[in-house]
Amino acid sequence: LLLFLAISAQGDVIVPNYDNADAKLKVFEIKHPLILFCNVTEAGNHELQWFKNGTSVGNVAELKGRHTILKSEHKLVIDRTQESDAGLYTCSLPHLAQSKDINVVANVAVKLPSNMAVVEGEKLQIQCIVVGTDPIINWTILDNITSPEANSEFSYLPDEKNIKDAILVIESARLTHRGNYSCEATNLATLHRIKEPAVAVTYVRVKGKLAALWPFLGICAEVFILCAIILVYEKRRNKADPDESDTDQSPEQKLDPHGKESDVRQRK
Repeated sequence: LLLFLAISAQGDVIVPNYDNADAKLKVFEIKHPLILFCNVTEAGNHELQWFKNGTSVGNVAELKGRHTILKSEHKLVIDRTQESDAGLYTCSLPHLAQSKDINVVANVAVKLPSNMAVVEGEKLQIQCIVVGTDPIINWTILDNITSPEANSEFSYLPDEKNIKDAILVIESARLTHRGNYSCEATNLATLHRIKEPAVAVTYVRVKGKLAALWPFLGICAEVFILCAIILVYEKRRNKADPDESDTDQSPEQKLDPHGKESDVRQRK
């Protein structure tokens, strides 16, 4: 970086810390600090002014409380960065009529659930949740790279942020649709090889149409068996009741003083 600044300093009064000088590009990771630095090669005590999309950063509401200008270091630091912090930044020395633009972009990141399930014949939608500046999404279906024109079984929709192809749609899921699905997001940061493409993978399970009935049938079978057990038990108990009644109606017997049994008769 120092060598780059030294070489550039021969012709430029202001030299930003680009990640890619040809594209005037600076990339940041969302939620991480963004540090913009403009080296001033002109001798003297110079104070840079910073702008975002033509507006002084001090007047940008979304940066309030999150940005710091380090005058002596010629730096602009933005904490807790958000996707909306991307834009065209300018560091300027008005008294020298010198300025440099920095195209700041948020790196892409994607997210998919680890797995999904759908019943055969039903509609399935897989949404690739993506953040970053101007992402471009490509899908790999069942380990085969595809596009909306390549396979009529699948279609693609934009998400709520109007990101093209963010939602993959299968109108009628089949058992053969079981497998891995991945979405890949790219943007200027990956195009200029500053960052790697962001990739997320989900595994789709397709259940047969009758699969959903098995738990219900299992419960019905358990109830039937329980009722059968109760019915058999009740029949056996009812059958045993008459025998107990006969036993209760037998005459009482006692032992006489000589140890012999004698009938006890009731007298009126």
